[in-house]
Amino acid sequence: MSDNYLEFITSTHSLYERYISEWTLCYNSWIGGVEYKDAKYLRAYQVDLNTPSESINTYVTGDDGSVVAKSRAKIENGYSSDDVNRGSDVLGGSFYQEKLDNTPLYNYVKLIVSEYNSLLWRNPPTRVLGDSPEITQFLKDVDGEGNSINEFMSQIDQLATVYGVVHVGCYKPIGSDIPRWKIHHPTDVTNWSYKYNIDGNLELDRLVVRMENSDYHSVYRYYTNDTIETVFVGNDDDYMPPIDDAELEIIDDNTYRVVQSNELGYIPIQTVYNAQKVYNNVGSTIIQDVSQIQRSIYGDMAEIYSSITYGSHPTLVVDETTDQMNDGQVGAEPGAVIRVQAGLTGTPSYVYEFASPDLSAIDSIKSLVDSKIDKLTQIAMLRSEDLIKSSRSGEQIEVYDDKLAALIRKKATNLENAEDKLWDIWFDWTNMSKPEDFGISYNRQFNKKALEHELGEINLSMSVLEKYDNMFTEASDIKDYPTIAEAEAEAQRLGGSGYHEHTSEEGKVTYMPFATHEEYELATGERSPIDTEFKNEMRDKIRLRLTQLLSATTTNNGF
Repeated sequence: MSDNYLEFITSTHSLYERYISEWTLCYNSWIGGVEYKDAKYLRAYQVDLNTPSESINTYVTGDDGSVVAKSRAKIENGYSSDDVNRGSDVLGGSFYQEKLDNTPLYNYVKLIVSEYNSLLWRNPPTRVLGDSPEITQFLKDVDGEGNSINEFMSQIDQLATVYGVVHVGCYKPIGSDIPRWKIHHPTDVTNWSYKYNIDGNLELDRLVVRMENSDYHSVYRYYTNDTIETVFVGNDDDYMPPIDDAELEIIDDNTYRVVQSNELGYIPIQTVYNAQKVYNNVGSTIIQDVSQIQRSIYGDMAEIYSSITYGSHPTLVVDETTDQMNDGQVGAEPGAVIRVQAGLTGTPSYVYEFASPDLSAIDSIKSLVDSKIDKLTQIAMLRSEDLIKSSRSGEQIEVYDDKLAALIRKKATNLENAEDKLWDIWFDWTNMSKPEDFGISYNRQFNKKALEHELGEINLSMSVLEKYDNMFTEASDIKDYPTIAEAEAEAQRLGGSGYHEHTSEEGKVTYMPFATHEEYELATGERSPIDTEFKNEMRDKIRLRLTQLLSATTTNNGF
């Protein structure tokens, strides 16, 4: 087996290495909770690592209840008594871990992703897919996990917003007649290559999806135009892959694979971009910027927590002699008796005071946080209460709405095109013909103003079409006749038959040759077949878009 073959499968693309940390931050920022805390995005100061997380005073009492001894004990934090007894501290025993556990995360990324998704899916897409039992069954369970097509595409939209790009495969499970769609995060698509075709266009040539990566083994899916391979790479000398397949073959030390023929002749994976494609398999998203601001706010909240913790619980400072005179058991409890050395001149000769940091910085940090939140909402193009209050007129609000509407339209177009191509793969797997009237339309309007804007564009298109028709229509000898017989005679002279009638504003009825006015114009050379075809095509497109807009204003959602 070629070294280049395994190297390609087990190595990662240079763009993957460049963006993996950014993708991971965006995803963790969206998920929040344990994933975000465990990523340790807070800055670790040396004092945080050296300071114990929590400690308390413990006392030994005599038979009469009096305190005879006192000591300091460190608190062990565990999920169970067994954890604590084993000395396993889930916080690591340092103040840094305590800070991670107690600093609140304001998850603006989740809020923004949900907001964009709700705007796009306020009205469901309209689809004309054909009528077959296979399609009906597929629509109810797109991925084999019970998700309908709208639920599945909504997940794609959210992940594309988070990462900027997401990959969707269309696979036909063994023993099934119905293909399924599967989502691949960009963090799992580890390597790829493109090549030019005969037309000079780049086409996907090879792609690797890492299915699992553990201490036991790594599992990869390797796609080419000819094969779909599952490759197992074990970490132990006696490794055996957990699969029972007669086609399993060993290709290297602790490395196995199963090879399937790719019936399609192309890689059945569609890449979906959130907005603008930056590179192949890398897309842009506003969440990359928002997650950085959210992380910065998270750090600011940690600084506030540290300031309160250190400042509200000051450190007791005593001199060495006083500490020794009290056997190292100096405390600050009410009623405590402290031995101190006598002063010869009446002036205290000992040090016994509380020291704490200045808490005035907290107000500055809070102001900084508010400023960052304000900028974050502006970047995300979301209306905040402060924005609405500070706007001098509705025009400023409309600017935000227009920018947001443009973003939603772009997302809708990308999802529409991606789903259309996924259906192409689906029909190829099933050997079914794609219906001639097949169509998908995603909602591009999230408010009344956006709907009015698109209706205005349609009206403008109709006006342009009418002007186009008038521009290329010259004065002609076309005329009408007072009787049917004269109109039919003219039709026969021009090589046709029939007649049609016109009624003037005064109510007078006249007759023209041929069954339709369009046939008459074609026969006299006043209209070319190309012009007629162009008009019919534009008319059909306008009619279809108007139908989609009317459907999009309802809340009927079949799937």
